Amino acid sequence: MTPTVLNRICARPVVVSWIIGACVMEAFVLGMLVDGVRLTSIASDWQGLALLLLALTATAGLGFFLGMFTCWPWIRPICSRFNGAPLKTGDRVLVLAGPYKGTTAQVYGITIGQGGWSLARLDLGPAHRDKFTDIVEEYSVLKINGDESKGTR
Repeated sequence: MTPTVLNRICARPVVVSWIIGACVMEAFVLGMLVDGVRLTSIASDWQGLALLLLALTATAGLGFFLGMFTCWPWIRPICSRFNGAPLKTGDRVLVLAGPYKGTTAQVYGITIGQGGWSLARLDLGPAHRDKFTDIVEEYSVLKINGDESKGTR
């Protein structure tokens, strides 16, 4: 099974949350400018353009921060479901992100992480099992067996 672009994007919900947060903050700043001032009049002056770029840079940074707290709680479960979660022991998965990207493995256990989210333990060999380096988030893998209609539209 070949993962779609949306499967690959959903394997990185942190980045999705950051981008959504930054875009919302940028829209807020640009929306404030529309109130009586034309963007072309600001951009024609080099000082106005420099201040606009400074404001957009600062709000993008704030948007990254806010995106993690406002978007992450609902983006993460959506991405997990899109990539085939919830996983069960015995499911075959393709790793989409992280150091094992491109690896196909079988889930041998499900554990609960510190945030209360389900984490999958993949059969990557005894060395990984002993060092606990076989634990992945459910959103970073794509289920390739079972109900294959999920996440492959």
